[in-house]
Amino acid sequence: MIPLFRFKISGHSMEPTIQNGQTVLVSSIPYFFSKPKIGDVVAFKKDNKVLIKRIGKIDGKKYFVSGDNKEDSMDSRKFGWLTKKDILGKVIL
Repeated sequence: MIPLFRFKISGHSMEPTIQNGQTVLVSSIPYFFSKPKIGDVVAFKKDNKVLIKRIGKIDGKKYFVSGDNKEDSMDSRKFGWLTKKDILGKVIL
């Protein structure tokens, strides 16, 4: 079974890249072979919610994520850096 997840976007934090109501596919496969990179859009779990954000900075094994819509985004500026184990996968579609 391929580790592929589908999530419906609720919110405006990734606009204009991903619109409210769109569905995205997330795969963990890309990170079996390489580390997350700056610019990747990733899904991760925070406080029992799945969030979708873009990696903006990497510091060793920690990742700073933010929404493309900086004025309407719950991101690392509020909850801090992530580790790779927090990341569910890469948004592939």
